[in-house]
Amino acid sequence: MNKLTFGVVALSGMMVLSMSGCTLSGERGEPYGIATTSMAVCQILDRLEIDEVVGIPNAAEDIDLPARYEGVRTIGNAMTPDMEILSQINPEFVIVPRTLEAGLSEQFDNAGIDAMYFDLSSVEGMYNDIDALGERYGREEQAAQLREEYESYVEENSIKTDDPETVLILMAYPGRFYLIVTADSYVGNLIGLAGGEVVYDENYVSDGSGVAAVNPEHMVQTDPDKIVIFAHYDEENAFAYMREEMETGEIWKSFRAVQEGEVYYLSSEDGFGMSCNLGWYESFDFLTDVVFADSTGEEA
Repeated sequence: MNKLTFGVVALSGMMVLSMSGCTLSGERGEPYGIATTSMAVCQILDRLEIDEVVGIPNAAEDIDLPARYEGVRTIGNAMTPDMEILSQINPEFVIVPRTLEAGLSEQFDNAGIDAMYFDLSSVEGMYNDIDALGERYGREEQAAQLREEYESYVEENSIKTDDPETVLILMAYPGRFYLIVTADSYVGNLIGLAGGEVVYDENYVSDGSGVAAVNPEHMVQTDPDKIVIFAHYDEENAFAYMREEMETGEIWKSFRAVQEGEVYYLSSEDGFGMSCNLGWYESFDFLTDVVFADSTGEEA
């Protein structure tokens, strides 16, 4: 069982009250409830039927807030949570995406707030942490249901082949540059689950970030069957830059995938983003139905 990473000290005990918010008395009492800076985590807590949520992120992500948490106090966003508000509501802990641990752990330590770092960097990692959260709060049945839905969907819909198509993943920036993305990333994990093989595996980047700058000549040597591109932010301009690159850059003419028209843009309209959430099925379906359509004998 993969255990969640805790900040400061390990939390103990199960919540016994059942309320979806708290009333501030002006004094900091005993810690109560869960706060989270991630709307994706809000959805997970809702599916686990956990009511004791006292802090939620500002509505900055394209994920609907569960009705269960309407009226709960907002605490900022994932990258800049409001430490003053968190100190006021005094949760038992705040759940934060694990990718932000390095940048936020000192702030939580200084504010005396315990933090739980949740894995949203892969579908598999997310469900491992869902299992751990379900075990902690007596929601094993709900967590098991979520895992069953996930594993069944992948088993029924992934591409089954002894010769998986290879994929080069690029992350585009509107500042007119791009990085390669490894299998050790959300998009890389999705491609693996769908039945593809990422040309840069999880061991390629030693720092575990999942992204790197690579010499274009080295990319050509990987000879990918497909190239997929997603945007770090400002999707319209980032994609416009990459389309220009593909059309005018001499190096891209050497890619078999470019020559054969096997370049795909992973848009937020198809559910793609920087981190995982319970809506990963939409992105998975785009990969199997469009990117890997020829693997199933279907037309894209």
